[in-house]
Amino acid sequence: MLALRPEATAGVVRAYLEHQMYTKKKITRLYYSGPMFRYDRPQKGRYRQFYQIGAEIFGGDSPYFDAELIIIIDRILRQFKVKQYIFEMNSVGCDGCKVRYSSKLQEYLNQRQDGLCQDCQVRIKNNVLRVLDCKVVSCKQILENVPAIQEILCSVCKKHQEMLYQPLERNKVQFMENKYLVRGLDYYTMTVFELKINGGESAVAGGGRYNNLVAELGGPSIPAVGFAIGMDRLCNLVTPEIKRNIDIFVFFLGQNAMQNGITIINEVRSSGIRLITDYTERNLKNHLKVANREGAEHVLILGEDELSKQVFLYKNMKKGYQKQVEFEHLSNFLKGLKNAEDTYMR
Repeated sequence: MLALRPEATAGVVRAYLEHQMYTKKKITRLYYSGPMFRYDRPQKGRYRQFYQIGAEIFGGDSPYFDAELIIIIDRILRQFKVKQYIFEMNSVGCDGCKVRYSSKLQEYLNQRQDGLCQDCQVRIKNNVLRVLDCKVVSCKQILENVPAIQEILCSVCKKHQEMLYQPLERNKVQFMENKYLVRGLDYYTMTVFELKINGGESAVAGGGRYNNLVAELGGPSIPAVGFAIGMDRLCNLVTPEIKRNIDIFVFFLGQNAMQNGITIINEVRSSGIRLITDYTERNLKNHLKVANREGAEHVLILGEDELSKQVFLYKNMKKGYQKQVEFEHLSNFLKGLKNAEDTYMR
């Protein structure tokens, strides 16, 4: 049977096992990017085909590995200047905790089953934790007084969660506990988290710990933790910095100026300066007409007189001033123009 890839973690685990990476390193850090596909009806900002980048850490059971990944996401958001975001955190516990909590949750929901949506009535029997993730208003009202999993977490799971919060606080990561958070995949253990922006319902990123998945897919018992970022949603939140490339037009007056000037211009081009050169023979007046017609602001002119002085004549077509620039200072002068343009654009 073939299926379109819904997420990447299981595939990364299979690759990890196929190449026996666990025999080469105690701790293995991997990252990925690529297209995924969803069956659910797309909501606003969601697509049938979407793109994720993600990272996984295999071999570490310390909560500091969980914190490392969350801090990475936090730094990415800061780099993109995204504001007003928060990480919602929870623990779904170890296998023993999940069994005990599922039983307690099932008992609570069975008494209120008639008020649940049809999907949640099925979830009570098949996967009761998924009821916590329901977005239907009637179900959310019933869940307001649901027992919290923190009430039955074992001492190991409680300590893991408490230790996770410490590095997040020290690194000034904004987070809050959400007792309803379980994530949509069943393989999670202990830590689960989602990134919400501007108080939105939908998660831009999410992840957690999955200590059993490697063994469930045929490997040794190796703890792991990972995250994925939805690139489509993240891109909708980011305002790109527009860096305008300035065009500098270069004109030569006469064959001698052209032959000598080409070498100088090409040396400047190698430093990343963008130049547009017109090798057509015209007089200065016609060259300037061409520059004006094409909307050029910056013009460099090299004629016989300039060549003898070893300078270019720089002319700013919009501001109406000009100056001579020595050959040896040309590259720095043009970089200064670009930096000034970038500063103005900000």
